[in-house]
Amino acid sequence: MGDVIADLIRITLPALAAELDLDAIEPMPTEFIGLDRSKRIGDAAYRIPFLENAERGAITAAEFQGGPDAGMLGRTRGYTDAMLTDFRRRGVVKDSEHPLVLPFVIHTGTSRWTAEDGTEPLAGLSVEAAREVAPWQPQAYIAMDLGGDAPLPEGAADNRFLAAARLVLSRTAPALLEQLRRERRCFAGLEERAFRQGMHAWVEEALLGASEPALELPPFEELEGAKEADMTNVFKDMMDRFIEENRAAGLATGLEEGAVAGQRDLLVAMATRRFGPPAGRHVADALDGQPSPEMIAETSDLIVACETPEELVGSLPK
Repeated sequence: MGDVIADLIRITLPALAAELDLDAIEPMPTEFIGLDRSKRIGDAAYRIPFLENAERGAITAAEFQGGPDAGMLGRTRGYTDAMLTDFRRRGVVKDSEHPLVLPFVIHTGTSRWTAEDGTEPLAGLSVEAAREVAPWQPQAYIAMDLGGDAPLPEGAADNRFLAAARLVLSRTAPALLEQLRRERRCFAGLEERAFRQGMHAWVEEALLGASEPALELPPFEELEGAKEADMTNVFKDMMDRFIEENRAAGLATGLEEGAVAGQRDLLVAMATRRFGPPAGRHVADALDGQPSPEMIAETSDLIVACETPEELVGSLPK
């Protein structure tokens, strides 16, 4: 969605974002002739006019990488050149036009990519320094690293790109459901309906492909008509069912201890994702050893119901 890419520009290039009409972002063709003369479909491409001169625009392209890629630097340059050539052939970009190009590479894997010689020219530089020298690099791109333990950049609470990233970084089904509930609350306005629908569709696909016990997400329209309290109960019921299925599976195979440990780790991850690492450590301490099913259920309820880390920590079972 263009709104998501617009919000990515807002957090990575704030000075430029102030000069662009990001509300007028338009999708561009992503199918063009690749480096080997074969047809290639890129991940995303958009045109954004400048506020002061709508005839002048910036073109942003986004490539998504899930693992180490030794040739990313060279290919990004090649993809950009091929894309611009194809746009000129189609008449989308005039022959005389030389638009500002913003080539993003969004990394979502656990290991950061490297250049062909094993190095990354912009690695180790501060954000400010990297932006300053990037124009002088022959094969530079704008890196957004969401992989491994990379922290999310700072941004507004209603930044759509960060909302999408938070969903991607939710590593368990319950954490993903809880994050969806929170994002729906943050993007509750009528104007955000399309974004909510996009998040819903992505989470539904993620749940279908999960290796954990299947969880069926309620239809989008059902959630759209639900009140906040009803929606909280819907997600809570799904999480309870997930935990109970895990516990039942552990008992059935004689691995009750492993199932309890898995439930404890899952709740620690949920608390950490929602309230931060200190809250996660408090949950880990509260569930140390062999917590009872009642303690597991009570802690799960608290993670969903509490609004602040202080409230959660003060309410944990002793």
